[in-house]
Amino acid sequence: MNRSAVVQTPSRRSEQIPGRLAYSVPEVAVLLGGVTERYVWKLIDNGNGPLRSFVLGKRRVVYYEDLDAFIRQLRD
Repeated sequence: MNRSAVVQTPSRRSEQIPGRLAYSVPEVAVLLGGVTERYVWKLIDNGNGPLRSFVLGKRRVVYYEDLDAFIRQLRD
């Protein structure tokens, strides 16, 4: 994913908004190549795991930057 990509709103093409800043647990599972949601929950592990997250309303979400840092750490 390229964070510099910009999404145009259909109502006003002159205004631009940035891409997603956070993803839900099911979305993270897909972004990590189709791993299970259960695996993502293990990565989060209530704040003790390697993947940082936070609660937004009733959902747990992961910042894009934290997901990106996690993937880069795995690669190195």
